[in-house]
Amino acid sequence: MILSSQPHPIIASPVDQRLSRITEPMADLFLMRPYPAKVRRIQRAGQLVRGLLLFLWLSANCLITAQAFDTGPPPPTFSDTKVDDAGLRKLVGKHLTLYTDLPASPEIDELPDVFDDAVPQWAKYLGIDGVGRTQWHMQGYLMKDRDPFRAVGMLPPEREGIREGFSIDYELWLADQPTAYYRRHLLLHEGTHGFMNTHLGSCGPGWYMEGTAELLATHSWDGKKVTLGIMPKSRDEVPMLGRIKLIQDAFSTGRQLPLSRLLQTNNRQPLTNETYAWCWAFAKFLDSHPRYRDRFRTLPKLVRESDFNDRFRHMYTNDWPELVQEWRLFVGTLDHNHDIERSMIDFTPAQPIPPKEARILSIAVDRGWQSTGWLLEAGNTYRIAATGRYQMGDRPKPWPCEPNGVTIRYYAGRPLGRVIGTLYAGDELKDNPEQGECPFLQPFDIGLGTTIQPDQSGTLYLKINESPAQLADNSGQATIEIMMVGP
Repeated sequence: MILSSQPHPIIASPVDQRLSRITEPMADLFLMRPYPAKVRRIQRAGQLVRGLLLFLWLSANCLITAQAFDTGPPPPTFSDTKVDDAGLRKLVGKHLTLYTDLPASPEIDELPDVFDDAVPQWAKYLGIDGVGRTQWHMQGYLMKDRDPFRAVGMLPPEREGIREGFSIDYELWLADQPTAYYRRHLLLHEGTHGFMNTHLGSCGPGWYMEGTAELLATHSWDGKKVTLGIMPKSRDEVPMLGRIKLIQDAFSTGRQLPLSRLLQTNNRQPLTNETYAWCWAFAKFLDSHPRYRDRFRTLPKLVRESDFNDRFRHMYTNDWPELVQEWRLFVGTLDHNHDIERSMIDFTPAQPIPPKEARILSIAVDRGWQSTGWLLEAGNTYRIAATGRYQMGDRPKPWPCEPNGVTIRYYAGRPLGRVIGTLYAGDELKDNPEQGECPFLQPFDIGLGTTIQPDQSGTLYLKINESPAQLADNSGQATIEIMMVGP
């Protein structure tokens, strides 16, 4: 959670307007005119002087623009004597000064290094130039026992209610955590808030603010380098984080948070861990999906706009129904190491299958749902057959598989590797994409073959029954034959 201590007014007089007021009166100086030689020498001297002044003005203005929102009050200072007397330690990095009552240990003393390594990654992701050349710095307080911090004045009364973490302008407070990973995660989460607020003037609405902080706090650390924005490969990689487990539990008990409610997240009040999980999941989904990623990454420019959510929705107007279906599939199958790119769905419009003409195609076993390009119409009868031999995984050894699947191992209640299908009636879902069941979570068996007579027309999608977390080590393809065999 973050709270700005002062408003950040919109900067008036854009650079181009201020520049025009300086350059327009100088325009004639850059024109060649047939003046006498003495006049031209004076003119050239004037050009050099004015050019130098213009260069100096532009340099100063660029610095002002880069630091336009870097205007919060500096953190308070504390004498080293008082800090020592209170039993606190002071850890100093390039971008973070951290006070703590925790004893020296590698996992504590490396925290400023973790923070410093995150700063250029925050800057790159949020589109902020020149941070490495600035003196941007935050001050933090990592607390196990809060009394020493109260004694020194580092924990004022208005911060007493902090549960886990909090940031405001250039300060952040952290309650100590049971695992080194989650301690770093909390530091990076609050650091993201502080970085955005002081450089962008805001962090945007609740879902985006917390989603971005969770996105950029989910990390790996090898002792020298931190990597932000990862998809955790396993629970052991991110001990105590639990975001994926929270989504799994919510989905399994019918508590999936509708996007309409998620977008209204109000973080001016304490949020549950489950809400943080939903915010992370949506940010991670949009940031990793090849079709939605580029638009999502333009949102830092809008964080100060009061109609942020309206602009966000407008960005995705044309493919919102498809986005909603892929989001529902994502949260319904979410797992560690989830491969969002390989799970991307192609929503190209399909064509009806001519009667009595077989259509043959192949599906890759290292991808999620794949469009056949064929529309199966309500009331008609279709025969779908599958053949081929492919490989499911490569550890501890390759698993050869055929369209009926591997019956000694199951995923989602079906044999691993079995060919399954679903029908997507896109037009029927455009008006209310969050209503009813997600068709990609309601597959039917095909195996070696099946006959279906759909009640509703829809594009036929196929895939191999496999977790989105395990697609990358599959190889090969299955051959599919589709034929309309009767009305």
